[in-house]
Amino acid sequence: MKLVEQAAARTGLSYQRMMDNAGSACARNIRNEIEKEPMHKNRVAVVCGKGNNGGDGFVVARKLAENGYNVCVILALGYPTSQEATYMYKLVLDQSIRTVWYDADKDRALQTIKNADVLVDAVFGFSFAGSLDEEMRTLIREMNASEAVKFALDVPSGVYCDSGYCDPDCFRADYTIAISALKPAHIFHPASECCGDIIIANIGIPDECYSVAGDNIYTYNKAEVKKLFPKRRITAHKNTFGHVLCICGSRTMAGAPVLAASAALRSGAGLVTLAFPESLYNVVSGKITEALLMPVAENSEGTFSACGLKKVLAELDKYDAIVIGCGMGVNEDTRAILCAVLENAKVPVVIDADGLNILSKDLSVLSQAKGKIVITPHIGEMQRLCKLDKDVILTDKIRVAQQFGEKYGVYVVLKGANTVVASPDSKRVYINNTGNTGLSKGGSGDVLAGLIGGFIVQGFDFTDAVTSAVFVHGYTGDVVSERTSKRGMLPSDVVNELAYSLAHFEN
Repeated sequence: MKLVEQAAARTGLSYQRMMDNAGSACARNIRNEIEKEPMHKNRVAVVCGKGNNGGDGFVVARKLAENGYNVCVILALGYPTSQEATYMYKLVLDQSIRTVWYDADKDRALQTIKNADVLVDAVFGFSFAGSLDEEMRTLIREMNASEAVKFALDVPSGVYCDSGYCDPDCFRADYTIAISALKPAHIFHPASECCGDIIIANIGIPDECYSVAGDNIYTYNKAEVKKLFPKRRITAHKNTFGHVLCICGSRTMAGAPVLAASAALRSGAGLVTLAFPESLYNVVSGKITEALLMPVAENSEGTFSACGLKKVLAELDKYDAIVIGCGMGVNEDTRAILCAVLENAKVPVVIDADGLNILSKDLSVLSQAKGKIVITPHIGEMQRLCKLDKDVILTDKIRVAQQFGEKYGVYVVLKGANTVVASPDSKRVYINNTGNTGLSKGGSGDVLAGLIGGFIVQGFDFTDAVTSAVFVHGYTGDVVSERTSKRGMLPSDVVNELAYSLAHFEN
């Protein structure tokens, strides 16, 4: 946003005008929301910091006062410091709007907050870093305790703009007015939960100014994903829609290959071949009827045996994508299978679950891969892959996924609330906003891996195939949870629902 604002300033749109536009747009949106309330809410407290977010707050206070609201400005951090915010504060004083200095008159400031009908947080915006000090912690606790309708300007105070991290005592808004564009905090959990309903305020920045920031972090809605789906020609046949090989399963995880292959089939792939340890034949053949079956020799642990390598590798060239690792087990035999596939397959390979656990012991095998690689780790698997603490990954998922993808030349699908997809060039990062806790069950990752493999073979742009699969997986989980429950839904419910949810994306 700083780059965008600099570009806007070069077009002649001054920073002062942008601040006035931002505050005016926020004030309009606040009026629109509070005037929907059954009882008129007139007493407004605007809590302002000393930076530009506070400057936006001064404009909000002035505009609401001009519209007849009883407004009080609380200076949370003292006198404003930026030139634009200082100017807007002087306009507040010229309009004789009541002001209270928090450090000089805490009791009065806190009582004003308690009595307010509407509370506006304009303390930090997107500049917050570190942690709240005790003075701010006390203030924001009182703000959160207020029964007022709560608005945050751009980003709630105490929330990191560029991640999902938030201070335990951050401001918890009913509405957040995102200035100009969404920020990562508006999408990432748990920060997004502190934003309430999100409204985007247009402040008059020309569209061309946004190009300076690039399209490096993005999200999708359903209509946008639908545009990514290739049109299915009426003259198409099964080979048109690609052939997926799923190499999955072991004696103790017999459901994994069924879920992965079923999802690949439901995705619209024309053909799916399922390779699995031979003792699973009765289980697999009884659960899935449309896949071609490839039972493979197994070892004493009930996992693939290296003796089956020849059979697996014999016809790799006839597949358009490979999914490997789901329920596969971790031992020397399965490692040999994974390494051989990566070294010989010329088509994209999606690596999930135990395939990732095998990789974590020796990442050098990735350099031997001939085709594109997609890895689909959850947070625990990512810890093992990149040797970072869980908290480091959770607070900086974008950077972690970008750096790993760039270092090893792979697409990273970092799963969890707000799955992140990073491409190998690290130039674009997708943040997913579909899905729910009902997907937090063993087997959900198998479904996603199969879905990614299925989309890859159908003629999508490669990155679009991965991001669309992530979106559709979460979207389908949302549809299922509305009919069943988050607690009771199963990965197999998601597979079955794909037949219906994909109708929303047909072109």
